Formats: sequence, structure tokens, C-alpha cells
Amino acid sequence: MNPLAFLLLAMMVCLEAEGEPFQGQVGVAYVALNRSAQWGQPLTQVLMAPHQFGGWRQAHRLERLDPLAWAKCKRAANHAVQGWEADPTGKAVHFLSEQDLKRPPAWVARVRKTVKIGGHTFYR
Repeated sequence: MNPLAFLLLAMMVCLEAEGEPFQGQVGVAYVALNRSAQWGQPLTQVLMAPHQFGGWRQAHRLERLDPLAWAKCKRAANHAVQGWEADPTGKAVHFLSEQDLKRPPAWVARVRKTVKIGGHTFYR
């Protein structure tokens, strides 16, 4: 994996799952990796696609990220990339944090829930 793709993956994990348990962070990383594999797109394209990972709207948070939180996010991303942790999501290509929603997005009706880890529910 090229360094830019890894950096973007770790950043996305922090933006989407900074306060989640390690297994949840690994799961978020796997969603991006699963999309890349299943959709036949480079990881950087998957990560930067418009309207896919909402955390990018708050990318300014990365400027003040706690160094320990950043290290944990990088470790989770690396464990997913290296396959050191099995995919805990059941090959999910979507996730959401239901606590932030007033109502589920329309795509939820077209996918199947695979698992809930921490505050995230994963779907494929």
C-alpha cells in the first residue's frame, strides 16, 4: 500500500471512529478496504469519494488530535491493512453511527446489518 493511501485510511479512521473501541476502529478501516476490493477502485479514490465518509467534513479535528488517539487509529488501520485482525464486520461496505441520526439513510433499506461494534452498526 502506498504511504498516501495508508495516511488517508488512518485519518479516516480517526475522523469516523476516534472514540470507538479498537475493534470498531479496525472495522471502519475494513469498510474502506472492502469497498476498494469489491468495487474495484483504488483505496484513495474510495476514501476521497464525495459523500462517502462524513468525517472529512470535520477534517479540522485532525489539527488538534491527541497523539495517543492518532497512534491508536494508525495501529487499527495497519492491523486491517496487514490482515493482523480478521475483518470483524463480515465484509461490510457501509457503517453508520445511529446516535447521530434523526432517521436512517435510505440505503439502509437495501443492505443487511452484519454487526454492531461500539457505536457503529456495519452493513453489507
